[in-house]
Amino acid sequence: MDIRNNFAYHLIVALGSFGLFFALRLSGIESHRALPAVAFTLLFLTLAIGPLMRLWKPAVNVLPWNLPWSWRGELGIWFAIVSIAHMLLVFKGAQWDVFEYLSAMRVGNLVAFIALFWALILTATSFGSVIKFIGVSSWRWLHSFAYVVFYLVGIHVLNHAFFRPGRPSDWLDWSYLVMMLTIVCLQLAAFLITVKEYRKSLAKKDGD
Repeated sequence: MDIRNNFAYHLIVALGSFGLFFALRLSGIESHRALPAVAFTLLFLTLAIGPLMRLWKPAVNVLPWNLPWSWRGELGIWFAIVSIAHMLLVFKGAQWDVFEYLSAMRVGNLVAFIALFWALILTATSFGSVIKFIGVSSWRWLHSFAYVVFYLVGIHVLNHAFFRPGRPSDWLDWSYLVMMLTIVCLQLAAFLITVKEYRKSLAKKDGD
């Protein structure tokens, strides 16, 4: 586990996020859809790293720049930053009448705000000094909720992408479903690998 936040990694993730946003805009995706797409992509990458580490352990020592093992903190922090920007854009669309917007908010949007609340907590505890203060075991327990954030955001995204009039409207809506299914498959594969290794260790002990 890397408890340090690398400035170079932050810069690369930030530039990559801006690059993805402008690429989506150039492809015809509106700003109010491109921004959450960037946020969800960052969250997807953050959550994909854990299972990938279980599936391809030898790659940890092969890939350059600690890719992608030491980038989870930076990716997660920028997910929170882009999500806040998306929230502000939503409030702007509501003429900054935040109270009216919140009072009329549907369940699909409520889960997104709960997810953002948790994401901010995870972001605040993604810095080395905080991890040292609360302890690694507490940090691991707290950040196990990252998958809860992903699936809450997934509910919000699927609601907008598939359960609104005229949706799905283009490839972007389908990409959310692909990313969610990919995470589920990676989690399942990592779980099966863990069980296999456990059963193998038991068999080895019995053989001894």
